[in-house]
Amino acid sequence: MRAHRSLRPHTRLFLPTLPAQRCLLSSSQPGRRRRLLTLAIETSCDDTCVAILEKEAGAGGAAHLRFNKKITSDNRQFRGVHPVMAVASHTRHLTSMVREAMRSLPEVPETQSAKSEDGNNADLSREDEVLWIDGQAHRKPDFVTVTRGPGMLSNLSTGLNTAKALAVAWGVPLLGVNHMQAHALTPRLVSALEAGNNGKVGEEAQGEHTPTDEGETPERTPTFPFLSLLVSGGHSLLVHSRSLNDHAILASAHNIAIGDMLDKCARAIVPSSEVAVGENFMYGPLLERFAFPAGADYNYTPPPTHADEVKIYDSGLGWVLTPPLSGTTEMTYDFSGLNGQALKVLLERPDMDVAERRLLAQNAMRLAFEHLASRLLLALSKSTLGNEGELLRNIRTVVVAGGVASNRYLMHILRAILDTRGYGHIELVCPPLPLCTDNAAMIAWTGMEMYEAGWRSELDILAIRKWPLDPNIDGGILGAPGWRKVEDEQTL
Repeated sequence: MRAHRSLRPHTRLFLPTLPAQRCLLSSSQPGRRRRLLTLAIETSCDDTCVAILEKEAGAGGAAHLRFNKKITSDNRQFRGVHPVMAVASHTRHLTSMVREAMRSLPEVPETQSAKSEDGNNADLSREDEVLWIDGQAHRKPDFVTVTRGPGMLSNLSTGLNTAKALAVAWGVPLLGVNHMQAHALTPRLVSALEAGNNGKVGEEAQGEHTPTDEGETPERTPTFPFLSLLVSGGHSLLVHSRSLNDHAILASAHNIAIGDMLDKCARAIVPSSEVAVGENFMYGPLLERFAFPAGADYNYTPPPTHADEVKIYDSGLGWVLTPPLSGTTEMTYDFSGLNGQALKVLLERPDMDVAERRLLAQNAMRLAFEHLASRLLLALSKSTLGNEGELLRNIRTVVVAGGVASNRYLMHILRAILDTRGYGHIELVCPPLPLCTDNAAMIAWTGMEMYEAGWRSELDILAIRKWPLDPNIDGGILGAPGWRKVEDEQTL
C-alpha cells in the first residue's frame, strides 16, 4: 500500500488606490509554466472547510497547498450530526475562514516604475488581477471551487452562495463540483502535492513552492482506469473510475452507509467511561480506538475462501454475528442488518463488561469490512459483471477514500484479503488521514481537473442533495444542469 504523509488546521479587503509611480510585477515569469490558483469551499455536512491550491498548468503539473483548514460543528449533545447546528457552524465560521485563507494567496511583488513620456504611470494593467489585503497586493484566484453536492441542501447552499459571491466580486469563473468525485480523485491530488513538495506531503512541506522544470510533466497517479471504494457516513460505493467524469457504480448500499453503521455501533457499544470528557469526538474513529486500544495489534487472519468469509461468528459468550448477505453474490451492500445484530446483542446484555464490548466492536467492524472486501473480490473476479467485468481485467489500483478510509483496521483487512485471495499485485491507495475525511483540498483539486478540462459552472446553479457519479444514472456528474464547456483553449 502506498504510504502518503498527512496534511493539516482580521484581514481587511479593499479596492486599491495606487500611489503614483508604483506598479505590480506580473506573477507570470518568462520560461516558467503558468500556475493556476483556486480558493475552494466544502460545506456538504458538518465540516466547514476552506483551501487554497496552486497548480502548474497542464497535465502532470505539480501542486502546492497554500491553505487548508477545517472546523467541525460541535454535535456532542446530539450524539451525531445535527443539520441545524451544522448550518449555524458554517454561517459562524465560513466567512472568517475565507478571510484568513486570503492571506495565504501568493503575494505580488511591487517595484518603482518609470514614468511614460507623458508623465503618467507606466503599465498598471495587472491591477485587475490582484487583491489588496492589509495593504499588501496578493494574486487573485483564477476561479472559485465549491462543493455543489451531494449532501445536505442547507449546508451545501451556505458554501455555494459564498462561493458565488466571491466569483462575482472577483470576476472569475465558478466551479461547482461533485463531493464523491472529489474523494475518488484525492490520491491524484496527493501525487501532485508530492511532486510539488519534493515527495513530502504534510504541514512541514507547506510554504514556499519550488516549481518543476519546464520539461517535467509526470503523469498524475493513479491513472485512469482504477477502482474506487468510497466509504463514508453517507455513502458505500464500489466504483469503476474510467475517466474524470465517468465513474460506473459496481456496488452500493441499499440501506445505511458503512460510516452510519459504525457511528450507530459506537454510540451503543462504547461505554461512557471510555469517552474523554469534553472531547468533540467523531463516533467512527472512537469505535476503532475503543476496539484496539493498543493500536494496530489486530491478530487478524483473512478468510482464505468465500465459504470461510460467510461463516457465522460465534463469540463463545452466548451471542453470534452473521455476515451480511452471506447467501448471495448480489453486487450490493447491506450494513443495516449487521448493525441491528450488534444492537440486539447489547439489548439482551445491558450489563456487558468492557472486555466483551470490545470483542463485539472488533467483530462488528471485521464483518463490515470483510463485506466491503467481498464485493471488491467479486468485481475483480469479473464473474458477476458481464461486459463491465471484461473492462476490469487490467485494473491494478484500488483507491479507498472517504471518512471511513481513515480506519486503519479497514485498510489492514483489505490488504490482507487481497493478498490471500490472489490479488497481491493490486495496489491499495489511500490518502493521508486528514484527506480521507471531508476537506476543501480535494474540492480544490477536482476544480483544477474540471477547469483544465474546460468545464465551468453557471452562476444560477443550485445545490444538489443526491448527485450520482455514474453517467448511466441521470447523466452522472455532467447530467446536472448548469455546466458550460469552454472549447477555446486560450480562454482556459
